[in-house]
Amino acid sequence: MNADNFLSLLPLLLVLLIGGLIWAKLRRDASNAPTALQAPVSEYKGPLAFFRRHYNGDYSLARSYWVNTLLVSLFAPVLGLILLPWLGENFPARYGSAGFLFVTTLGITAWIWAVSGTWASANKHVQRGGKSGWATAAKFMIVLGALRMFGDANNMMPTLKEHIRVAMGAQFGPITKLEMRADGRSVLLSGGINDGSAEQLDKALQLAPAVTTVVFSSEGGWIREGQMLADVIRKRGLNTYVEDHCASACTIAFLAGLERAATPESRIGFHASRSVGSVETTPSPEEITQLRAIYRDAGLPDSFVRQALDTSHETMWYPPHEVLLTAGVLTRRSMGGETAAMSTAVRSKEALVADLKKTELFAALAERSPKDFDDLISAAWGTMQQGATDAEVISAARARLTTALPRFLPLASNETLVAYQTLMQEQLEALRERDVTACVEMAFPSGRPMNIVGNMPPELTKRELALITKVFREADEARGITPSQLDVERVAQRAAAGMTQEQIVVFSDEAARRNSPPSLICNAAIQFFAGLNAIPIVERGRALRVLYASN
Repeated sequence: MNADNFLSLLPLLLVLLIGGLIWAKLRRDASNAPTALQAPVSEYKGPLAFFRRHYNGDYSLARSYWVNTLLVSLFAPVLGLILLPWLGENFPARYGSAGFLFVTTLGITAWIWAVSGTWASANKHVQRGGKSGWATAAKFMIVLGALRMFGDANNMMPTLKEHIRVAMGAQFGPITKLEMRADGRSVLLSGGINDGSAEQLDKALQLAPAVTTVVFSSEGGWIREGQMLADVIRKRGLNTYVEDHCASACTIAFLAGLERAATPESRIGFHASRSVGSVETTPSPEEITQLRAIYRDAGLPDSFVRQALDTSHETMWYPPHEVLLTAGVLTRRSMGGETAAMSTAVRSKEALVADLKKTELFAALAERSPKDFDDLISAAWGTMQQGATDAEVISAARARLTTALPRFLPLASNETLVAYQTLMQEQLEALRERDVTACVEMAFPSGRPMNIVGNMPPELTKRELALITKVFREADEARGITPSQLDVERVAQRAAAGMTQEQIVVFSDEAARRNSPPSLICNAAIQFFAGLNAIPIVERGRALRVLYASN
């Protein structure tokens, strides 16, 4: 029988157990002679004398009810207040749950023993010269207590079920996985923040002393384990990085990083904590105090911490990256691609070819220009064999794609050229909002490792892939032209009509760009593309073809 099935029977078993004890007491009382005397104290000897004497009802009703039962009822809660916090602070979660189950079982057992003895004492109360009214009142209160116990036991079923699962080794998150990246400088921790995660990380780092960054991709887990991970990271002075998702207890470990960054598309989530077995929608004051202290110690401002703790554990607050930077959760902005995820995942050149051909863009390039595709593969695989970061791999592949694309653009339809040019302006404007250096790299490729795609809004990236694929698919040599220098100059003049002299200089002179601020270069490029897109639509396709054919 599994744990869930067993737990579903607990209320019935409890009712039967208590009912059986009361029935046995009544049978025993009925078989006693009406004049039976209280057993002499001398009959009770040894370490269990007190328990046997109470159970047989040979203490006075007043002592049985007000002293023995009351003290026993307080014993388990007091033990729980002492034992459970100590277990929670010093041991994995399963020990805390095992302690909770032990205290709960002990409390129920002690209560059954206590009320059974009080019931027996009530049966002997009149024989000892007491009034029957008090005996009846005591039994009535025991029955009320039993009814309440049944109700409490039923309400505790969700709590008990979760504690049993945790005591048997269940975790809040999936299995923790560690992956050493091909660059040898970063390790990925994915899955849950589970019991033993910190120990796993510590052992992995002992075997890889060159690691400088812990990469997280986790939805969270135990707060205690998050703190232990933070201790490992802090002790070694490591940086932390989020590639995909880091939430709940994961943020505790992430905040221990010396430098903290995240890819532009990643999410970092915060919410209030929840204890094992808790059925409340709001955390307890103790839980709030614990998590507030953790975040304050990490240097987060009170307003940020308040927003995090005001978020129910059933939901998640994902602050924008600007908010994370302002609050100090992130210490710097990242353009993404800082680790060697691709170099780690792709094990062979053939696997790289197969993966790229799953994308329609690269499948189209391989079909229309096998040499360009082979050059792209060689460039990407060459960097991957060196354990290159994703940004370096993408830059190498994009450089080859950028080399091939100009040969196909003059052969595309006017409609595609216009759509592509409009998209480029939108992309540059989007990059300017996120990072002007990415804007400059896109407008004037230098080969600098930079994950431009990661900084692009997904919708624009999707459109770019579709349009470049269309360029490759519809390229037709019949559309090719050989423009004169005069034709090219006329198009360039029309595009530069709205530019300042300073913008024209940095746009046209590479030496000037080396000494100019990125914001000026980015704005100049955007203004040039805006000038092209201002050419009347009936003339724009031809103008763009002239410009592309001149390269």
